[in-house]
Amino acid sequence: MNAKSMFYPENKNFSNAEERAFVREELVYNVTEDILLTLEDLEVSKKELAHRLGKSRSYVTQVLSGARNMTLGSLSDICFALGVKPKVNIVVEPILDDLAFDWTMENDELKVEELIQNSQNIFDCRDRKEWKTLVA
Repeated sequence: MNAKSMFYPENKNFSNAEERAFVREELVYNVTEDILLTLEDLEVSKKELAHRLGKSRSYVTQVLSGARNMTLGSLSDICFALGVKPKVNIVVEPILDDLAFDWTMENDELKVEELIQNSQNIFDCRDRKEWKTLVA
């Protein structure tokens, strides 16, 4: 269950920026929650983690609350300090319904042309006119 399904009706339409924000917040929440559970499992306090990282306790609190941006580098440092290996798993599934296009093979070709034509966020890089409008 995510924040969208908890607080908004199922048929509510969100802008791309709002959808992006929901996805971002969900990722931050899941990663920080995993770290907090690992701390608990290993019986390591935030104070001890800060010591192992050579950082302040407030830094650790800010990172684990989502108030401070956690980079992949800082995630790696935290995992190293805890003696665990981070693993990122990118699941290929559409986030938005309008991005759910058919990737089935048709005449041995993907429907790339249709995807490019119907998308707001993808442009055909083979079209030099399109490049000029983006660069200008």
